[in-house]
Amino acid sequence: MANDCEKLCSPKGATKRTMETGDMTPPESKKLKLDPSLTNNNKNPVSILNELRIGLKYNFIEQTGPSHAPIFKVAVDVDGQTYYGTGGSKKSAKCKAAEEALKSFIQLPNSTNMAYATGTDATNMDFTSDAFEGTQKKEASTKKVVTKGPVMLLNELYPNVVYECSENEGCAYSRFKITIIVGEDKFFGTGSSKKVAKNAAATAALAKLNFGLKEAYLDGYKKSHVLPEDQERADYFGRIIQEKFASLMSQDPIHAKRKVLAGIVMSHGTNLTDCEIISITTGTKCVSGEHISMNGCSLNDMHAEIVARRCLMNYFYDQLELVANNHEPSIFTPREDRKGYRLKDGLEFHLYINTAPCGDARIFSPHEDDDGAVDKHPNRSSRGQLRTKIESGEGTIPVKVNASLIQTWDGILQGERLLTMSCSDKICRWNVTGVQGALLSHFIEPVYIKSIILGSLMRESHLQRALFGRIQETIQGLPPPFRLNRPAMFLLTSSESRQPSKAPNFSVIWTAGASRPEIINTNVGKPENGVSRFCKHELMKRFVSLIGRVSSITEVEKNVPVVYAEAKEAVATYKLAKGNLYQAFLKAGLGHWISKPLEQDMFELSEEPH
Repeated sequence: MANDCEKLCSPKGATKRTMETGDMTPPESKKLKLDPSLTNNNKNPVSILNELRIGLKYNFIEQTGPSHAPIFKVAVDVDGQTYYGTGGSKKSAKCKAAEEALKSFIQLPNSTNMAYATGTDATNMDFTSDAFEGTQKKEASTKKVVTKGPVMLLNELYPNVVYECSENEGCAYSRFKITIIVGEDKFFGTGSSKKVAKNAAATAALAKLNFGLKEAYLDGYKKSHVLPEDQERADYFGRIIQEKFASLMSQDPIHAKRKVLAGIVMSHGTNLTDCEIISITTGTKCVSGEHISMNGCSLNDMHAEIVARRCLMNYFYDQLELVANNHEPSIFTPREDRKGYRLKDGLEFHLYINTAPCGDARIFSPHEDDDGAVDKHPNRSSRGQLRTKIESGEGTIPVKVNASLIQTWDGILQGERLLTMSCSDKICRWNVTGVQGALLSHFIEPVYIKSIILGSLMRESHLQRALFGRIQETIQGLPPPFRLNRPAMFLLTSSESRQPSKAPNFSVIWTAGASRPEIINTNVGKPENGVSRFCKHELMKRFVSLIGRVSSITEVEKNVPVVYAEAKEAVATYKLAKGNLYQAFLKAGLGHWISKPLEQDMFELSEEPH
């Protein structure tokens, strides 16, 4: 009997009888209903809930009532809470459970707006009821459902939303800035056009207001498991770096031109108002082989994210100077054994790059919206390969199997290309050795990046593999406190659009406390006059000046190194961690790490920069 009832209730069985209203008009001829997705664009609660919370599982609890009129009970767990629904079929019970779950966390002005925005009739949330089945049949429509954009959806949910627009003609990437005001909340979006900026701001607003349906997303790729507050922080860090750069270069339109923009932000807990910008940099070039320096006075790699990290190292020296002089509070606190220092609790560093770092993270990420974060060919040999930057050009090439591990000075001077490891490879190294480098490891424990925020070309699977995933199975034997860091990864809501242009032959470098940025000629690795204060020679001077004035982990004050290379080699734990990293690349079949000529690090501090 129960089976017979199921057949009658099936879409392929007989249609439901119309509600008895007392009139004697003959019923219409019965026709098989078409697929609901073709006859209307309404969404039931299950569809809406599945878009908001991916991967939910509905559990059948029990069946009660007589066999000819069963009552089914279904449960669903959402955010640790269980919601129940009952109905004359499992489908209707599932809809009821989803409806109860939706009521618990969607905060909207009113239910009518919710129904209108999602394409659902507010009076017909129970799809098992006969009471609202009209006697007139709607004609089947095969038209494709129109996807609502974020602006349209926001306007339907919040009719009184306010939009404010400002323009920055000096930046082609974020020329327009849209501010959306919803009640007391403000949301921001930037873009190369007003439409792009408006969509980005509306997307940010929908995410924060806990109504981030897939239709509301500007980009096809958005990490569904990113919490709204985390996305808000990432957007804030990216925005303040972009605004600070625009402010710094407002009177210098020539050097405001850039392809890659990077910056590092230090945060104190969850309060965004306490954040501090540590560095802002641009650049896409490396030094020419004929201008490499034997006394550490030229910058080798002037890609934006690389020099941003050199600025962070300089900032660490500033903070150790505060310790040495007992002045203002420093970001460092003494270790328990009173030998050296560690970062204070609650302080975190976040790296922003307006595009994916060159190398393994970027080479397979031409579009954010191609199949989301899924890599269809994760086992291809090209995945994860170490790559080197091209001298006097852009892009990267895989490390050759028979390449020499160390380049030679005379070979470079005679015309061999100067090889520099890609940014993806270097950031992967930072996730093992820390961003402080070898010299600072004499004084402080490793410091790791908490999150990496990209402005475009974000593919989660490729970025994770490039920055730590490709070595997580082969890295071993790391001496404490070194570890494999796995930073959080975010894509800005206001993604930067591609602007085809020739890469500038200069790099802009600004760090906290500086009145104006340095402008570096990327061909020679130096500013127009003198040397960069972020080059090896200048950082070595700062290192030596701290010896004996602050405590050290390695007791370097007992045997002060004179040669730069010796100072780096004297940190045994850092050297071991770096060696184990290179072995991890080899074990994974990803190639050899190519080092610069040994002569580059053989200079003494007594040698005058020139």
